[in-house]
Amino acid sequence: MEKEVAKEVLTVFERLSDDDKNSISIGLKTYYDKQIKFSMDELSKMDQEELETIKSIIVGIIITKENAPDILMVHERLKDNNLPSKISFGKQRLN
Repeated sequence: MEKEVAKEVLTVFERLSDDDKNSISIGLKTYYDKQIKFSMDELSKMDQEELETIKSIIVGIIITKENAPDILMVHERLKDNNLPSKISFGKQRLN
C-alpha cells in the first residue's frame, strides 16, 4: 500500500515548479525534522500516514495555484473602478 501512495506522491510532486519543490522540501524538513527525498525508494520506506499528509499538502498547493486569482492582475484590472470603500454587516441603509 505504501508503494502506491509513494507513487501518487511522486506523481503530484512532479507537477510542481522547481521553486515549489524546493519550498516543499524545506517545509517538510522543518516539520519532520529530517530531509524527505522524493524518490520511490525513500518514499516507500515512509509511513502511510506521512505519505498521505505529504500528498495532501502538495495537492493543496497545486489546487491553490491553479484556482487562486493572480492578485496583481486583478488589482490592475480593477484599480480604476469605483468600488465600495466600506464593508459593513447587517442591514444596509439607503442614502
